[in-house]
Amino acid sequence: ALQKETPPDSARVATGNSPVGVLPMARMRHASAVALVVLLAASGFHPSAAWLTAPVGLKGFGSVRMCRNAAGGHAAAPLARSTARVACGGVLGLSAEMEVLPDLRTVLNVRDMASVTSSNIKPGRLFRTACVGTAVDGDAEGVVNSFRTLIDLRSEKELSGKTSLQYNQEVWEPYDDMIYNVTRSRTGKPRAVVPSAADGEDKPLRARHLISLIDEALYRRGVFKRLSLKKKLKVGLMLPVDYEGARDVFLEYINKEGLPLLNELILEYSGPSIKAVFDVLQDTAAHPVAFYCTAGKDRTGIIAMLVLSVLGVGREDILNDYVLSDTVYQEMGDKNAMVGAMQQEKLDPEKFLRAPRYVMEQTMDLLEEKHGGPVGYLESIGFGKDKVEALRMALCE
Repeated sequence: ALQKETPPDSARVATGNSPVGVLPMARMRHASAVALVVLLAASGFHPSAAWLTAPVGLKGFGSVRMCRNAAGGHAAAPLARSTARVACGGVLGLSAEMEVLPDLRTVLNVRDMASVTSSNIKPGRLFRTACVGTAVDGDAEGVVNSFRTLIDLRSEKELSGKTSLQYNQEVWEPYDDMIYNVTRSRTGKPRAVVPSAADGEDKPLRARHLISLIDEALYRRGVFKRLSLKKKLKVGLMLPVDYEGARDVFLEYINKEGLPLLNELILEYSGPSIKAVFDVLQDTAAHPVAFYCTAGKDRTGIIAMLVLSVLGVGREDILNDYVLSDTVYQEMGDKNAMVGAMQQEKLDPEKFLRAPRYVMEQTMDLLEEKHGGPVGYLESIGFGKDKVEALRMALCE
C-alpha cells in the first residue's frame, strides 16, 4: 500500500471502517438512520458510507503494489544540471532571476523555488512540479538527471492508476520507493507518519517518497463534521430512499466552500504527512528535490507556501507564486484529472480547477488565526524551530 497502516487503538468490526457498534447506514431502516445521524452529529464523527464517496471520487482505496526497488536493479546515472532553455511546461516566477530550468517539455508547472521573488533558496535545490509521470522520450531521463529525490503527494487511488491520466512508469524506475508507516488515533486521525526503512539503513542514491497529503476517509470525515445538524438529519432521512439526493447534500457543501476547505482539511488532518515532507526537505543529502501532486497546484501549493513562509519570503510573493498555477488544468486538457485527490465530476470548475489569489490568502489567514503563522503550525506538528533552522541551512546556505 501507499502507506502501511498501523491498526488503530480501538478494535473494529467487519463493517468497513466504522467503529465498534456502528453499522453501515445504507442497511439501516429509516428511523435507525436518523437516530444514528443524530448520534454522529453529537460526537463529531463521520459515517463511512459509500454515498459520501461517489460524486467526488472519494471511493475506497484500490490495491497498489509499492515496494523498494531491488538493490542494483537500476543503473544510476550521475546527477547533472541542465543548461537548456526554459522548458515549455515550466515557468520561472514573476520576477525570476533564474535563466534556466530542467528541460522538461512534457512536465507541466515546473519551477525552481529559488525563482520566487524575495526567495533566499539557492537555485537548483528545490522544485515544484506537476506529476513528473507525464515525462516521455528524453524528459524521463531529464527527470533523473535533474532530481535526486521525488516527493509524491498523491493519494493511493491516484498511484493505483485508477484515474484518467496515464503515466509513464519508466520515469520512476531509477528511484527507490520509500514507504511510510501511518499510526492512527482511536478516531482514525493520523498521529505519526514515519519512513518504514530501519534507522541506519543505507539511503538510496535516488528515492521517491510516497507521502500522501490527502486521506480520503479523513476528508469525508472533515466535511461531514462541518455540515449543520439540519443537513446531517436531512442526509439520514434521504439515505435509505434517495442516494443521489444524499450525495448532492454533501457535494453542495463542497462546492460552496471550494478550495479553502480543501486546504483547511489538509492542514487539520495531514500534519504528520506534512512533517514527513519537511523532514526530507531538511536533509541536504536528498537535494535536489522535486515535490508534486497531480497538477502541482493545491497539495503542492500548500507545501510551497509553508516552505517559503518559514524562510521569510513575503506574503505577496508567495501569493504571486501560487497564482502561476492558475491555468495548469487547462494545459493538461483532461476533464477527469484528479483535483486534490478528488474527481472533477460535479465539482465547480471555476472553484476547483483554478488557482485564484483568495484561496491562498484565506489559507494563510487561517494559519495566522489558529497558530500565529506557519512557524507556529509547523511547531504544532512536531517540526520545531530548530528543525526550521536546519531547513533554512539546507536550502539557503
